Amino acid sequence: MAGRQLFEHTACINCHTVSGTPGDGRFGPDLTHLMSRTTIAAGAAENTPKNLRLWVQNPNAIKPGSLMPAMQLDDADLDAVVSYMETLR
Repeated sequence: MAGRQLFEHTACINCHTVSGTPGDGRFGPDLTHLMSRTTIAAGAAENTPKNLRLWVQNPNAIKPGSLMPAMQLDDADLDAVVSYMETLR
């Protein structure tokens, strides 16, 4: 899956844990069951595919002062990462 590979080969895994992957970061939240949550960004937004995409693309648009960096992915890579993240249940 392209999105999982991108997640595993970008800065995502430095901050986030996802069970069953090399991602074992401790700075950001564990994303193993991301899509079972009703909100993202510490409750700042409803957990929808649209908001998740915006969160990865530009975290400050949802939560000003966020410590998560904008990942600066092109549209295809952003769509792939978000599609992968949507499988995390």
